[in-house]
Amino acid sequence: MDIPQADLDLLNEKDKNELRGFISNETQRQRVQGQTHALTDSCWKKCVTSPIKTNQLDKSEATCMSDCVERFLDVNLTIMAHVQKITRGGSK
Repeated sequence: MDIPQADLDLLNEKDKNELRGFISNETQRQRVQGQTHALTDSCWKKCVTSPIKTNQLDKSEATCMSDCVERFLDVNLTIMAHVQKITRGGSK
């Protein structure tokens, strides 16, 4: 989101900080939404391999989707913990 500097100069510090916070939150929301779409797409392609005949996944597809999401979350949590450790100056 690009805001002309001249417009930003018209804001007081409180409003600038509020705008920065809003932009940061929106950017983070977009990132999470993008990851959610990517996860859904990836797990769907991996787990739903036959045409859908009812309004529900069959048991094996549902289990696969659940396992896929859990693995994704576990990996992301592990990566985030590792990055935080590195950021704080910890060792590998």
